[in-house]
Amino acid sequence: MEKEEKIITIRDLKKSYGDNTVFSDLNLDVERGKIISIIGPNGCGKTTLFKMILKISNPSDGTVNIHGGVTPGFLIEELIPFERLSLTDNLKAFSILSNTYGKNRSFNEIISASFCEKIKSKPFKQLSSGQKKKAMFALSLLNDPEVIILDEPFNSLDLKERIDIISSIRYLKESKNKTVMISSHDLTSLYDICDEFCFIKNGTIIDRIHKKQISSDGLNNLFLKLYG
Repeated sequence: MEKEEKIITIRDLKKSYGDNTVFSDLNLDVERGKIISIIGPNGCGKTTLFKMILKISNPSDGTVNIHGGVTPGFLIEELIPFERLSLTDNLKAFSILSNTYGKNRSFNEIISASFCEKIKSKPFKQLSSGQKKKAMFALSLLNDPEVIILDEPFNSLDLKERIDIISSIRYLKESKNKTVMISSHDLTSLYDICDEFCFIKNGTIIDRIHKKQISSDGLNNLFLKLYG
């Protein structure tokens, strides 16, 4: 059996804010081409973990390595679009800011892959909450990243919008072999797309389960057992 290639390696991760310890000893390997969910209640550190992977926040101790010089795409609160610009113009603006304009795949391809054709020309400030989330997801795909970090991508989405995002994530994995790390309280959606589920509690990962080992109902029941 061929050994899976690690694309993210986290070792002995610690993060504290004064007397508040977020992570005490977190270790995690993420293999290329996998969709991994980070699960836990509000305040357990999911967003903080993503920020350290993205180098937005520094760990108090330990290491976070993304192999091969990969720059992740991301959808987190720090991704702030230009409100007066359309999605198409935001893609252009962010590509100019990242010095990749003309080097990445076409903006139309990104818009198509994220099912954003109907909203591509509207200013961000005129979009609904769900439409904004879809557009921000499209921005996370700029520069064709090998790793994509998605923090609560299903918030504010209606059923059609949720299906669009799920379909796009499946496409990224199955057709593009992208690696995705995702957090959400929508465990049903996570079960639809993820290969593995990692549960955070008390500053570390307390369980990691492959999809083959658990049913959708079992995933919900395990969450209640761990955090109830």
